[in-house]
Amino acid sequence: PRPGAVAMQQSGIGPGGRGSWKRRAKQFVGLHLRQVPCVHAVVERLPDRLRFWRRRKYQTIGQDEDGDGAEVEDRRQQTNDIFGRVVVRIAMLCMVGITILIVLRNGNIDTTAEDWAKYMTREQAEHEEFQRDAPLVLYLAAVELLICGACAQTAATMYTRRRHALRHPKEGTEKEKARYIQVRLEKDPHRRGAQLYGLGFRPSSDGLECLLVEDIRPGSLLDLWNQRALRGRGQLQDMAEEVIGAAGGDDAANGQDATVPAARPPERVHPGAAIVAVNHVTADVGMMQLELTKAEVTLWVRSEVYHPSQLESEVLAEPDAIVVPGNGNVEPCPPSELQVQQSQPGAGAGPCGGPGPTFLGRPAFDPEAVAPIVEPDANSGPRCACVLLEDEEPQILVRWLVCSILFGWVTLLPVILMQPHEERPRQHLFRQYLLKPCIIILPLWILLWVLDSFEVMFEVSLLHPFYYFSIVHMIFPAVLIRFLMQLQAADERLVLEQRKIRQAEGAKDHADAQPIAVEDPAPTLLRELICVNPVALVWIGAVASIPLVAFNMLMSVKTERARLAQGFVNMIYAPLIALQVAFMWVLFRVRFIDVPKLYLAAFGLLLSVPCFLVWCCCLMCASRFGRQDMALVERQRLERAKEVYSTRPLRPLAPPTEDDSEIGLSGTRVAEASPASTAEPAAADLVDLTEAMQREWELIYTA
Repeated sequence: PRPGAVAMQQSGIGPGGRGSWKRRAKQFVGLHLRQVPCVHAVVERLPDRLRFWRRRKYQTIGQDEDGDGAEVEDRRQQTNDIFGRVVVRIAMLCMVGITILIVLRNGNIDTTAEDWAKYMTREQAEHEEFQRDAPLVLYLAAVELLICGACAQTAATMYTRRRHALRHPKEGTEKEKARYIQVRLEKDPHRRGAQLYGLGFRPSSDGLECLLVEDIRPGSLLDLWNQRALRGRGQLQDMAEEVIGAAGGDDAANGQDATVPAARPPERVHPGAAIVAVNHVTADVGMMQLELTKAEVTLWVRSEVYHPSQLESEVLAEPDAIVVPGNGNVEPCPPSELQVQQSQPGAGAGPCGGPGPTFLGRPAFDPEAVAPIVEPDANSGPRCACVLLEDEEPQILVRWLVCSILFGWVTLLPVILMQPHEERPRQHLFRQYLLKPCIIILPLWILLWVLDSFEVMFEVSLLHPFYYFSIVHMIFPAVLIRFLMQLQAADERLVLEQRKIRQAEGAKDHADAQPIAVEDPAPTLLRELICVNPVALVWIGAVASIPLVAFNMLMSVKTERARLAQGFVNMIYAPLIALQVAFMWVLFRVRFIDVPKLYLAAFGLLLSVPCFLVWCCCLMCASRFGRQDMALVERQRLERAKEVYSTRPLRPLAPPTEDDSEIGLSGTRVAEASPASTAEPAAADLVDLTEAMQREWELIYTA
């Protein structure tokens, strides 16, 4: 089994464990929770008592955590934020006005008479139905305004630079430095090219610019640092008790009460923490990962992080994977402690094998409960690093672009208003490929939307529904899809170029840098088209399946992973072409008086049995894509690790001896006369293939 798999299996969170299906279900819910574009802006307005997940002190990596206004603020996203606030207020006013309109219009309808329609002509009955249903359509328009404003505010929140992006943690005040855990690690001088730190992580997305800790390999350098940090805290507590005990005798003689203050909880790096800086690099996930391939690193770690891109990770946190240390705060239990504690007598009395429920939340820290230090296992664990050297992935922005195929300008405008970082070429691609067509399309899109709302409100037909729906929901999305496919191809080329350049720079500057074995970059846009919520997928297929399939087949990609996603896009959306043709035929026959009925019937159709069957087929295709994509990633990592191993043989490390009792964080020494290994190593000795805990069908990265 892979390192850490036994502990995960025992805790029920690994494959086949008692909690594996529960975790998979939570990942599925989290995936579709992220499809709601305004969820973060809505959640931010909820009172703390109504939030059913944990919020803690110093949870945000913000600019002004003390509230004293002394921090430097980033105002690049101010336009998007102001636009979002204004649009949200307009949407609220529209909803109030529509509610008054419903009361005035429907108050004159006698709903008690069962046969009231018998005494009306057909035209009068249709007019009454229009008057009854029109306010509901106007409510949908107000909701679209609300979504647009919420997306704009969320984009401004995501891409506003945090404190660590404006200033390196080491340049802050002593009070600011105290909020970080500074970790210094150094590899063995003789094995620097074949020894990892034991850090499992995944890069953040959408402006957070951090490395989120997912796993710490037992027996690694980082695990050793954690063990020594725990033991060091225990020794400091013993010294404090001796000093206070000596002073307590004098206090007792004077009639004073001598109390021992509670020990601080041990500072350690645990899953869920955020690495905000590596060496001198901060707020650049690509360069931070390149620094992790060096022989000496200094990590600046924050215990917690709160960001719109991590919303579902916090809401759907696994309660079985947390412990309550001495300060009463909830923290994850590192896998290394999980294994050590389960091997101790009496383990299992409490969460993660720690003390029983009687001791949960107690402020005291017992140094006797700290497990003995376990030195790194010299010959275990992967030898090749798996790191991404490109810029952060804009997952939520791409998801909004997919939603704009259906909602149009509502989710497209916040993406265009986002001010890109001047040193992040991946963020500049949105304006580079979408700004020019949006200058022409967006004004027409908004004008037609206002015109349709005006028609529904005053029951005036200015444009036939067939022309309106064809232009707004088919022609404009087709133009947008063409540029989205160009953006996807350009993003793939940019990522491959960044990897090539940065890996060459790392090899040139550091001859003993860690060898890297990593898979192809993820096709973000194609993946979102496949894994989008099934309700939205059916709608997108009904209005844009023809251009999607056509432009997807014409798009040229370079990686095997992108070609796999291309095939699944064709497989999912090609059958939906029949649905788009049927929708066009319905639009050709619909009258203006039936427009409100058409909107409401579309929602009712989604609850029908045929649509439910289509949803099931879409979910099956998305699940199959996830499995095949993860299998492809595992195969590419192993193949590329074996290629590195064939050109760069790895020497086994010598076991520790009695002379190595004072080993530092550099691990054990190398056997002086060990020949180069010629046998092909196992997969676990080449590269890590551990699945991520907070993402479905994704593997973690290791250094």
